[in-house]
Amino acid sequence: MKISLITPSKKTDALAPVIIEGLYDLGIEIIASDPGNGVRPQDVKNDEDFISHAKDSDFIFVLWGKGPDSRWPRSGTNRNPKYYLLDLIDDPEKTAYIDGSEWTSTGHPETYEIIPFPPLPKMNLPRQIVEAKSDPLRCRGEPWINKEMFEKCRWYFKRECYPQDLESGIIPLNIACQKKFFGEIDIPKEIDIVCSFGQVYTGLRIEVQNICEKLQLEGFKVKFIKGLGHQDYLRELSSSHISVSAWGAGNSCMRMWESMANKTCCFAQKTEILFPNKPLDGRHYVEYSTPEEFELKIRKYLQNKEDCIQVGKNGYNFVKNNHVGTSRIKYILDIINS
Repeated sequence: MKISLITPSKKTDALAPVIIEGLYDLGIEIIASDPGNGVRPQDVKNDEDFISHAKDSDFIFVLWGKGPDSRWPRSGTNRNPKYYLLDLIDDPEKTAYIDGSEWTSTGHPETYEIIPFPPLPKMNLPRQIVEAKSDPLRCRGEPWINKEMFEKCRWYFKRECYPQDLESGIIPLNIACQKKFFGEIDIPKEIDIVCSFGQVYTGLRIEVQNICEKLQLEGFKVKFIKGLGHQDYLRELSSSHISVSAWGAGNSCMRMWESMANKTCCFAQKTEILFPNKPLDGRHYVEYSTPEEFELKIRKYLQNKEDCIQVGKNGYNFVKNNHVGTSRIKYILDIINS
């Protein structure tokens, strides 16, 4: 099988490396329009060669990448993937769009209007981000679907896929674990909780971080991680009984997969999006929907460390078998071939 990839140019996206890694691991021959995201240099072709190869490919995957948005003046230096190649290839019946965007289909919030963010004094953020804090429906901004890609591609897979999106024919496809997320998994559990957020203005991040700070004052061993290299970060995850995750720009967050890949009991904010083989609450991870539920559950698990260890083991095996790059590619191909 040969698959042609229209890829983001060097700019890393959360979903693109997973797809590319899965294709290579399954031994599928690929060619790509641009370097980056794990594409091997020898597989990158110029436009003319790419078009020639693509016409002879079994399928064409168009991978979303953050480009410019006229509503965001600072985004002008971004370049869209080479979407224009689709018109030159002109074969929509074998083309799939893989949309890894958050906030809107461009990846940028709806407007550049900046307003105060009440939970954090002196912080100002785009209006959509502020409004999404109190109204999760605002995570789904406009334009939500790339209409051009919807018309030019037979299949439209989406990272942030809500139940109402299914009615339009959108197919759920969440991010997953890259192989580099799996660290040393048999490190002694010496930490009660690891809490590591790059920012705390989305989802319930600020609320659960405050609860973790309270638990630390009560004597629990809580680590707040910032600025570590990736391998050291994974080691801290592996040595903890519990790792805390919450929504990022959308409902999904890479931290959840990193935690489960390192055999820690992951506390994850319950998602409203759909995705294949969703983990089970209390078996593969622990879900929470409110700060109150988070505190109630984390106190319970802190008193039952064996339960933490078992959930961590279950989550690790579940992710390894269902949420790596090869799993995502098999899922895509099953849908395409059905």
